[in-house]
Amino acid sequence: MKVRIIERTNPDGRIQYIIQQKHFLFFWWWVDAWINSLCGACCRDYFDTLKEAEQNLCYFDGSQCTEKVIYNG
Repeated sequence: MKVRIIERTNPDGRIQYIIQQKHFLFFWWWVDAWINSLCGACCRDYFDTLKEAEQNLCYFDGSQCTEKVIYNG
């Protein structure tokens, strides 16, 4: 899935960085990532700094988690 970060300037002058993805049905539309999320509004896709957005990009770009068994009794 394609993913990007946009800079959004709000009417009050506050700047936020939003992670966007291609819409799950209308693949030619870019939408804020929460729209594609199963949990909807509880998905945080906006950040106050570009660095913070880049650090969270892995949750939206298809990166997979890794698991390691630490103890197996």
